[in-house]
Amino acid sequence: MSYTNLDKLRKAASLTISVAEYHGLVSSRACFGINNFEDLTLQDSSDDNSVVSIQIQEFNKAFSKLTDQVIDQLNENELNFELLLPSDSEPIEYRALGLASWCQGFIDGYGMSIAELDIDMDRLGKGEAAEIIEDFAQISTLDSNSIVHGDDEEIAFMEIVEYVRVSVQLLYESFREYKYES
Repeated sequence: MSYTNLDKLRKAASLTISVAEYHGLVSSRACFGINNFEDLTLQDSSDDNSVVSIQIQEFNKAFSKLTDQVIDQLNENELNFELLLPSDSEPIEYRALGLASWCQGFIDGYGMSIAELDIDMDRLGKGEAAEIIEDFAQISTLDSNSIVHGDDEEIAFMEIVEYVRVSVQLLYESFREYKYES
């Protein structure tokens, strides 16, 4: 599913969290071996089980496909994982904000996973994984004012996206063991 299509469903369901942030959140939790995302889906019925919103149901269906795609990409071990970000045809400022949101979602999912699996922070260490999370925190602070137009910015953006993409796969290899230990 494309970013644009999922974003249309998100807007129709009146959700405020961005598609990129959702994808980052799901990706982070999948890195820890968590493959149940029901807590992230929206309630599509009221207390009396009457349907509240067809738009929410459509978003949840697309979200389920997205989570399956993330898990499949990470499990393939062929470096096929891709971030779900705005299209390259969008202005770089918009794509940079999408990347910042994606990283924020990843960090949020990281915290949720540590709490859910009751992982001792000392076990995560201070090594490469900690450096990657710190880098993601820095990337999450990007704003449109920090971007200037030019070929150098475009190249730098692509390099950052590639760094994040590969880092997620490294974190997946490092973190997925925690699910099985808890």
